[in-house]
Amino acid sequence: MFCLPLPVFLRPLLWGCLLMLVSGWTARAQGPPVPLARLRAVRDSLGHLLDRDQRPDTLRVVRLNTLAFVLRTNEAAQSLAAARQALALARRLHFERGLLEAQFNLGYYHRSHNNYDSALRYTRQALALGTRLGNRFTLTRLHYNLARIYLEQGDLAAALGPSLDGLALARTMRSPRVLLFQLVLAARIELALGEAAAARAYVAEARPLATAAHDLISVGYLYSVLADLSRQQRHWRQARRYYQQAEASYAVVYNAEGLLPTQLSVAEMTERLGDYPAARTAATKLLRRAQATGTPEQVAQAALLLARAWLPTRPDSAHRYAALSLAAARPRHLRPLARDAAQLLAQASDQLGRSRAAYQYQVLASVYADSLGGEDTRRRLAAVQARATRSRTQVQLELAQEQARLAAQAEELTRLRSRQQLAGAAGAATLLLVLAGGSFWQYRRRQRAQQAQAAATLRQRLAADLHDDVGNLLTQVSLQSSVLRELVPAAAPLHARLDTLASTARHAVQQMSDVVLNLHDEVHTLPQLITRLRDHAAQALPAALEIAFAVPTAPAATPLPAEVLHHLYLIYKEALHNAVKHAQATHLTVTLAATPAALTLTVADNGRGPDGPPRPGGHGLRNMQARAQAVGGTVRYETGPTGFVVVAVLPL
Repeated sequence: MFCLPLPVFLRPLLWGCLLMLVSGWTARAQGPPVPLARLRAVRDSLGHLLDRDQRPDTLRVVRLNTLAFVLRTNEAAQSLAAARQALALARRLHFERGLLEAQFNLGYYHRSHNNYDSALRYTRQALALGTRLGNRFTLTRLHYNLARIYLEQGDLAAALGPSLDGLALARTMRSPRVLLFQLVLAARIELALGEAAAARAYVAEARPLATAAHDLISVGYLYSVLADLSRQQRHWRQARRYYQQAEASYAVVYNAEGLLPTQLSVAEMTERLGDYPAARTAATKLLRRAQATGTPEQVAQAALLLARAWLPTRPDSAHRYAALSLAAARPRHLRPLARDAAQLLAQASDQLGRSRAAYQYQVLASVYADSLGGEDTRRRLAAVQARATRSRTQVQLELAQEQARLAAQAEELTRLRSRQQLAGAAGAATLLLVLAGGSFWQYRRRQRAQQAQAAATLRQRLAADLHDDVGNLLTQVSLQSSVLRELVPAAAPLHARLDTLASTARHAVQQMSDVVLNLHDEVHTLPQLITRLRDHAAQALPAALEIAFAVPTAPAATPLPAEVLHHLYLIYKEALHNAVKHAQATHLTVTLAATPAALTLTVADNGRGPDGPPRPGGHGLRNMQARAQAVGGTVRYETGPTGFVVVAVLPL
């Protein structure tokens, strides 16, 4: 077994990559053949995998089918053996996808070797299984193979059905290669029926697909049918050029055995052009190869070509090769080749002066010609009848589909009318509901407005009562405390208590002022907020602590949400309180920035700040966080060598 010269430690990687490649080929339903330059490496690598892993599982079926596909043209015997093993194992495992591929490979093998009964049996089995599995790509290949079998047998009527079915299916797929093969096959069938115009139409549709197919086999197949068209019109030089182009495309994939049929066609066109020495040289080599590896049909073709090339100058050699061709064609029932061989034997015998033998061979050629002519006529008539039957069936199917479409349209129209009636009734009911809902919404809106007005009135009255009554009382307490302090000597114990009472009363007045301000149902703006912040700083901060405000020079008087302002103000108070109580600062900077999306308050001091980083459990810091989160905002703290900074961002 051939092995790639890789280090041992790299070989597992090679097998893994090859397994992925094999899986990829199977997932693509076995696409174009492997180029000849890589065939040996792929064959040997697959063989190594099969030898190394003998487990009878579905993976082995996949590998066997892939090997059979890779070798199907160049190493037919090994391909047949792998396909048979895959078929047996797939049946045992009930592995339907593997069974389908094995049947296809066996059908292909038997068709290429003119074993048409076996080819039909495997292909029909695969077609039934493929139809049930619903694999469209595989179905196109099976239709193609079935049509090729019938075409090579000369049963043109039977070939029409699978060819047209495969072509219709290929038109629904996005594969230029699949469509190209089906179009070329349809052209071959039309050519066999004598419908050259229809064949040219199929070829004209196929030619633009050759570049997009990215497959040299497809290109070669197209050149072959172009050559057949030229050959039918007796344009020998053009036909030879097309056959040579097909051979150049096939040479990338096929070995000498696979190239033999195309090379025989090239040599035949050389003989038709009158270049007998070149034709004899080429045909002699091809005959040896056909006898060594080819089929009886190729042996008969090569011998017949040599007989025609020798007939003008060496009738004895022509007689010998024509007899060889007839001997190869007769047992295989290759009647067109047998007819041509008998005709050449009659001509060669006549030139050699063997009149009796010439007459006998002429009679044999006439028998073959009459048989082929009558059979050809019957087959052409059967094909025409099959085409007519298919067309009539297609018309009936299209008529039934049109009737079904019209019935569906009528049913749909009836449903639409019913829906329109229901929609009208529903629209009227919806309109009534909308009117009723609108009236109820207006009633609720007026009711909510009245409730809001009553609540606002109540808040205004409460605010006025608090400001006038409670505020006056607290102010009197503060004033009376100050008066009593003046009457009591400085050293008296009551002096300190009166100072505390006066301070508490003033603080209560400030707190009540904040409450009253929030109770008022007034529109608050940024200038009002700045004024309020300045007032509180003037009252709450000691004289030794300087404060500077960095605020917009001309703040817009845009209304701001009362709840946001309330929480921002409380955060501000807490920040000032912390600065006075903990920071030991001498200077404070208050920055207020406003955007359409948020208010940002920054309070920075130059004190030492709290000991270490801020503690989430601290009441002041925790309260500020809670107040910011209540309106969807955030508070962050920054400590450093220059002081402590509180930054509050509250959304508007």
